[in-house]
Amino acid sequence: MQKYFITKNDLKNHIISGDDCHHISNVMRFKVNDRILVSDGEKNYLVSLKTISSNEVSFEIIEEQIGNVELPVFVSIFQGYPKADKIEEIIKHGTELGASLFTPTLMKRSLFKLDPKKKEAKLTRFNKIAKEAAEQSNRNIVPLVDDILDLKKIDFSSYNHKILCYEENAKNNELTNFKRIISNLKINDRIAIVIGPEGGIDDSELNYLKSIGFTPASLGPRILRTETAVFYCLSAISYEMELKK
Repeated sequence: MQKYFITKNDLKNHIISGDDCHHISNVMRFKVNDRILVSDGEKNYLVSLKTISSNEVSFEIIEEQIGNVELPVFVSIFQGYPKADKIEEIIKHGTELGASLFTPTLMKRSLFKLDPKKKEAKLTRFNKIAKEAAEQSNRNIVPLVDDILDLKKIDFSSYNHKILCYEENAKNNELTNFKRIISNLKINDRIAIVIGPEGGIDDSELNYLKSIGFTPASLGPRILRTETAVFYCLSAISYEMELKK
């Protein structure tokens, strides 16, 4: 069933506004009395559509939907900024897999150069991608893409587990660190995962991250692309925390 995230004020007034109206009327071609899900980011409701236009949609609440599909841990992805539009795919599919927060991270081997004039437009687009992916995957919340930051400007102090995906560990046959960490996760733990860009992690970045509590970890014996590593991590955490033993 199609889902839309709306503001608390729109929920109070039983309306849907903005770009979602175009999607409802012209893309999905919903009709009056069709049912959809709406969420204010805290609660989900089954609603029946009452009026439909490209500017505003009104609805009637049928019932509150009970249930939580979120990962039982808070996972933040600090993705070394990759080439082209890979960051958009990482945000999209990372949202589907349960990430709570994304920080596109500027690292020494990032080929991307940030144009400050385009930063806000990029963040707006990234958060729209996260919203649409959260709706598609029936998330209870929309993950935040909070900023584009240099690695050393990020505050990691709120995390009680810190993982650095490090391919050199795989080359050295280290195959235990990642499994050990996720096997010991507890509900509501906060996990920071740093993934390097295409060129990998610079030695100075490795030493810095280790000095603030990060554990370098391989993701198995094979070398993964930067855009694949995040999906591996989130899938493994979901397997460990959500699938019944």
